[in-house]
This record gives sequence, C-alpha cells and structure tokens, in this order.
Amino acid sequence: MRTCCVRGSRALPDSDYRKKEVMIGKTGGIDRTRGVNYTIMKGELIMDKLLIYDQEKCTGCRSCVVGCSLYHEGECSKLLSRINVVRNERYGESFVAGCDLCTDPPCAAVCPTGACALDPKMGIAKIDAAKCIGCKECLIHCPFGAISIHPITKKSFKCDLCEGRTDGPVCADWCPSGAITWMSPEIAAKAKKRHKLQERINAATMAKEVS
Repeated sequence: MRTCCVRGSRALPDSDYRKKEVMIGKTGGIDRTRGVNYTIMKGELIMDKLLIYDQEKCTGCRSCVVGCSLYHEGECSKLLSRINVVRNERYGESFVAGCDLCTDPPCAAVCPTGACALDPKMGIAKIDAAKCIGCKECLIHCPFGAISIHPITKKSFKCDLCEGRTDGPVCADWCPSGAITWMSPEIAAKAKKRHKLQERINAATMAKEVS
C-alpha cells in the first residue's frame, strides 16, 4: 500500500518539516513504492486526510483518469488528466502514477519563474499557469512523472487534490477497485496494518504449501 499524498488544514512554521520514509519493493520486475510514512518532526499534525494508492488493487481501467480530466477540463482525455495509469504489458500489471505531493518538492526548487511553488496552506506544490513559461524544468525534475504539459496552453499542470471540492479528489470517487482512496490518517494506519497482516498470512500459506 502506498500512502501517496497529504492535505493540510493549516501551515507549519518554516522550521517544521515532515520526514518521509519510502520503502521500495519489487513485484513482477516493477519497482513499486510499498509505503510512505509521514512523521511530524516539530509542531502539530496538519493533515486531515490522506490520498492512498494501493497499487496491487489497480486494474488499469483508467476511471481515475477520466474523472480527473472531466472535472478539471470538462472533457475526457488522458492528456488533460492530472493522474495517470501506467500499464506494463510484459507482466500484465498496472499502477497509478500521480503526484507524491513532496514536502520539499524538486519541481518548485527548479522553477525559474516561481510558477511552481509550495502552497503553505495546502502543504503541496501548486502551479500558477499565469507565471508558467512552459520551460518543462518541473516536468524533467519530477521523480514521479506526475507533471504534464497542457496540449493547448503548453504550460505545466499537476494534481492539486481537487482543491475546493468538499468530497476530496475526484479520482478516489471514480476508482471502482479501491486502488485510490481518500481517508483519515487513523483509518489509513489501520488499513496499512491489515495489509501487512494479510501479506504475512499469504506468505505463511505459500510456505506451508511448498513444504
């Protein structure tokens, strides 16, 4: 299970940072992020909900892509979606490719105009289309491939957690398999524990069958 991003309710002081620990596992020849833990170094917890990507549940239906493009752009096109689904035909696997909403985003660090910057209220990097010159520096430096160039405006755009939508990100509502969910940190922690327990049970069952 991959805890991908967070939504802030208020900003932390400049001296407060979240430490992100990423555990990488390999499944079917594909590097997958199995879990991301957000820890407050100082100050108060500012997140109210988490956007969870459970890659093992992704069926590759791309419903999240359709919902995202319709909500933001009013039309169905993967070129206009702020979230993508990558399909590996060799292994028959699909996984969600979305913004990890880094606390120290490399996209914002390399932007020459300040168009891409960390929003202190949301706690995520946002792109101001009015300032964007389409240089693609943010796209090049994003390690998650989560930034795209708009086919019409030729400017960068990325996930903004559907800011202003009371029900949270559209992708979570449209996902039929539960691969993308929008939940509180407490529920997310319980889900992660259940996931780890199920992995242990599966491993024990396989070991018993082999012996």
